[in-house]
Amino acid sequence: MAEQIEPVSGTNIVLGMLGRKLAGGQELTMAETLMAFTEMAKTRMDYYGPSPANMRVKPSPLPEDVRGMLANYAGI
Repeated sequence: MAEQIEPVSGTNIVLGMLGRKLAGGQELTMAETLMAFTEMAKTRMDYYGPSPANMRVKPSPLPEDVRGMLANYAGI
């Protein structure tokens, strides 16, 4: 069975560089630390499903009695 190759992700490249820097005994700069924190927060949010900002609200249909009342007032 052929092994599937994943596309290159900029995030994976940056996190790999940060991990190698940290493993080499170097300190991360504030910007690098914030990049790592941001990606970790994004990864954790992906585990719990979409955030409210990404959710799509489906309009619920009006109940039949409400539609009937509105039709009555509309004169239909």
